[in-house]
Amino acid sequence: MQTHKRARGATRGSRFRRREPGPELGGSPAAMSIRVEWPKEGIAVVVIDAPSTNNALSRDMLTGLAAAFRGLRADDATRVAVLTGGGSRAFCAGIDLKHADAVFKMDERDVDNDPVFQMEHASFPIVGAVRGFAINAGFELALACDVLLCAPCATFLDTHVKLGILPSWGLAAKLSRVIGPGAARRASLACRPVRADEARRLGLVVDVVGEAEDASVSESDGTGAVDYGSPLMVEALSLAHSIARSSPASVAGYKKIAVDAFAAPLGAARREERARAFAQYRALPASFFAKMRSAAGMRPSAKL
Repeated sequence: MQTHKRARGATRGSRFRRREPGPELGGSPAAMSIRVEWPKEGIAVVVIDAPSTNNALSRDMLTGLAAAFRGLRADDATRVAVLTGGGSRAFCAGIDLKHADAVFKMDERDVDNDPVFQMEHASFPIVGAVRGFAINAGFELALACDVLLCAPCATFLDTHVKLGILPSWGLAAKLSRVIGPGAARRASLACRPVRADEARRLGLVVDVVGEAEDASVSESDGTGAVDYGSPLMVEALSLAHSIARSSPASVAGYKKIAVDAFAAPLGAARREERARAFAQYRALPASFFAKMRSAAGMRPSAKL
């Protein structure tokens, strides 16, 4: 289903598009809680919209989220994506426990229906805009983003130990690399919440975007409309726009080497970075170096 309407906070004259994972993407009524909006050209906003359950994921929602990112990966128009939760209380409260049996019995080899795999293998960057709780699977979705912003009310929480289950989307493997092993183990083994200011201090988020009123989105109609005029979304879209101004091939290449380096031991990552860089250097056309020479006398801000 696709509709054309202007979103709350979208600029006048902008063409706002909304796309939900319908039957052609394997959608279902629950999967319709996942939607894709295009508030700006080239920038897709993926919304987890189930505020009545704090955006907790059922199996259908999980596969709908994977389908949304799979579709964006196949769409050349996608320059940057923003992932956020509908409503004001939660980014994503993890797996909906009423549907846990169906989720945990999924085939781990089915990467088409794995949203984290689809996010991690996207060539375009993903900005996470977190308001409210990001718990367990929601925490892992946040970690699958390339850059995280959050509102002051954001809380990141890992309760896998309390529930007696193991994470499968990279929480144990990634968190210690992002915030350090001690802070990660304290958060996970003690089920200790990481709140917004601490998340910024630890490097989990790059910025806490102040909002006059955290509960700025009305949920009276049971839906999670995205307020594009809120400071968090304004900042997320501004960052996305800054990224989208660069060459898609350049952004994709840089993201790939950064992601691969993150997953590899430091020594191997450095060798691979150097090998890829010099392979690119050797393939550069003469016109590129001519442009460099012409920029040599310019002020620093005008150079390449």
